[in-house]
Amino acid sequence: MWNHLGWRSDQIPLLPHQMREAVAAEWFSCKWAEFFDLIEFTARLLATALSPTRQQWFEMLNRILESKGCAYRFIAERLVPLTNTAEATEVARGAESSIPAVGVHIREALRLLAPNVGASPRDSIKESISAVEAALKHLTGSASATLTEGLAAFEAKHGAFHPSLRGGLVTLYGYVADEGGVRHALIEEAAAVTSEDARFMLVTCSAFTNYLVTLSANMRRSPS
Repeated sequence: MWNHLGWRSDQIPLLPHQMREAVAAEWFSCKWAEFFDLIEFTARLLATALSPTRQQWFEMLNRILESKGCAYRFIAERLVPLTNTAEATEVARGAESSIPAVGVHIREALRLLAPNVGASPRDSIKESISAVEAALKHLTGSASATLTEGLAAFEAKHGAFHPSLRGGLVTLYGYVADEGGVRHALIEEAAAVTSEDARFMLVTCSAFTNYLVTLSANMRRSPS
């Protein structure tokens, strides 16, 4: 706890009641991002002692957050600004994807969303789109494919997407990867990125990776 707060050893209270008062003072005086960061840290710290019931612990915390009208929920043990059940379900599925690299990217995208300290909407979007690329690379066996190349390889293997769906995905990828896009942050005209943009991309990319995995599995089970 003290390391997380960045306190020096000589700032740490010695007696239990002093510790409680010090944490309370920090809790009620910190900024909102630090407040939620402390909630997340404490929840994850306490969860280490609840291994058999870890999932139930976070489910209980989400019920409390919902009952208090809070605009945040725990997904993959990260506190994120998602309250819509369908959206949260897609992101949770993505974070636990059967393709390990997809789960890594989705969890990192979650970590980079506000209210986490050090949140970066731009980097969160990069991780979200990287999750889609990772899914396509895995499902097509093309380790160096970009999103557009991966889509083409996936279609060659499993059949064409609806043109509107494919066009929408390619357009989203352009938002991330073209010269004025998110991956070109050092360019003066680079697109401004908001937390809302990052949340949209996280939900969209999670849903699409889930769709790809399900579609691929259904194709494998279908009789030839």
